[in-house]
Amino acid sequence: MERLHYLPCVLTLLMVFGSSATSFAATWRLEPLRSVEGFQIPECAEVNPANGTVYVSNIFGVTRDTFKALDSNGYISTLEIGGKVKKVKAIEGTKNVPIHGAFGSCFLDGYLYFNDLNGLKRCPLDKPSAVEVVPVPGADHGFNDATCDANHVYVTGSNAIFRVNAKGKGGKLVDLKGANGVKCWQGKLFAATSDAERSDLYEIDLTGKKPPMAFGLAPQFVGLDGVEILEDGTFLITDCRGHKVYTIAPDRKTVTLVVEGLEYPADLGVDHRRKLVYIPQFFQGTVEVYRLKQED
Repeated sequence: MERLHYLPCVLTLLMVFGSSATSFAATWRLEPLRSVEGFQIPECAEVNPANGTVYVSNIFGVTRDTFKALDSNGYISTLEIGGKVKKVKAIEGTKNVPIHGAFGSCFLDGYLYFNDLNGLKRCPLDKPSAVEVVPVPGADHGFNDATCDANHVYVTGSNAIFRVNAKGKGGKLVDLKGANGVKCWQGKLFAATSDAERSDLYEIDLTGKKPPMAFGLAPQFVGLDGVEILEDGTFLITDCRGHKVYTIAPDRKTVTLVVEGLEYPADLGVDHRRKLVYIPQFFQGTVEVYRLKQED
């Protein structure tokens, strides 16, 4: 199921937009390790920080035109540390609560929360067969990415970001056209948009009183998807429509191309402890595994 990369490491290309990078900013690069095959339209790779297990969402579209069908064919795979397949169909849903097309996911209080085509769902990590629906007031479908803080789950969809607790209490936090990838980090919330006219990264006001604050980098991207945040505050993002992966420095201005030529890189996952990055290739049916390297 794996094929090793024998290509040389992708060279880091530094592109500075606006003011110059700060002198103390580190440079990150991704060293390719392997490509794991056998997935059915993998959309999200989420790493359980407790043990390094990777959960890969499979939409299972028969063709590119059917990946949004409510066909009960979706499932979630698990990978061991480093990318070896642990179980292809670790979470399949049930007759009463099927999985149609799993998208973004996150972990909260022993549960895996994941977006499906028709709503937010969850299952206990120790009982993956017990899939249940989590209500999201004010939204009915179209969910995409998900992220969790200590008390809430945030999901994107319908040109907005929604926030609910474990009991499904909450609702729409803020409107954001083209909202896609979303990530909580150190008490803050960030979201990437895939809007054709303006694909950018935003900081979201958790009170919902202020509009999303754009980084102002929209001209550089085609259609962003996943967003992760590294230990020093660097943003690691996938440009799905642009077929590339970038970092954005903590200054929110310095953009670095770290990987190019991927086939629709989707919602990536990072194992911060082991410095591993997992990037699904949407229509390619693979998860690309990289070693995260830091250069001062």
